[in-house]
Amino acid sequence: MKHKTLLLLSLLVLSGCNNARNPNIVVTSFVGYDAVLNIVGDKIDVKNILPWGSELHDFEPTPRDVAAINNAKLFVYTSPELDTWVKSLVTNENSFNMSEWAIIEELIEDSDNHSHNHNHDSLHFWTDPLIHVRVMSNLLNVISDIFPANSAYFTDNYDAYTEELLTLENELQTFLNQIEDPTIFFAGHNALSYFADHFNMTIKTINESYKPDVDFVSQEIIDFINEIKTANVHYLFIEELVEPRVANLIKNELAKENYDITLLELHGYHNITAQQAKENVTYADLFAQNIANIKQAFSD
Repeated sequence: MKHKTLLLLSLLVLSGCNNARNPNIVVTSFVGYDAVLNIVGDKIDVKNILPWGSELHDFEPTPRDVAAINNAKLFVYTSPELDTWVKSLVTNENSFNMSEWAIIEELIEDSDNHSHNHNHDSLHFWTDPLIHVRVMSNLLNVISDIFPANSAYFTDNYDAYTEELLTLENELQTFLNQIEDPTIFFAGHNALSYFADHFNMTIKTINESYKPDVDFVSQEIIDFINEIKTANVHYLFIEELVEPRVANLIKNELAKENYDITLLELHGYHNITAQQAKENVTYADLFAQNIANIKQAFSD
């Protein structure tokens, strides 16, 4: 009897391990995880293979990740440009390309029917909250087709979460509409062109192109410091998950001239920390913090 009990326990352990390795839905990014999880809730197992706190652009899946992807009932990836390994490693026919469903066109109408030109060189479509909502809408249809028993539950979750996102979008839009030519300064690589275009904002950066891990040259920093002083701004935005080395350099240089500047984060939703993941931080939470920081920068 003892032998049979041990055998049963072993089988249960193995079964649990297999379930952990083979979730029903696998995603490759925080934004994908956020979109899926805020639809399926606790009804479906979801795995994000991008380690918390890591760099989105440099990620390569492990063999175990690839096995989980190909065994999943649905695989959600960000884009072929970011997830360059998908074409050669993924065989799962139920694959959802977020960038395809984002419907990124040369002209996109916002909620007030104003047209905005979007930078096609930017990979970061998700920084526009309405695009994130649009992706979720298409994901809802796909997930409901695969798991029809919970479709009503999924729709309720989608409605509640997208209402939260749209309320936040309206809050920031209303605030910025009161400001003539809202402009912020950003000490990092610009991954927020879709965000800026949607809200009719100007984001001044040291270098307008997004080039992760490329150092800025001294003259670029000097010119940027002079722009800050000319504009008489006292808030400098920084990106997430990166040591603000350049921002601190700028802050220290300005301090020598008794020019005070405060650093504020403008999150690009690339990823969150392990601690934030434990706290169930969402895209909406990060969006709300971005709004609070932007309001602070324009309110003083």
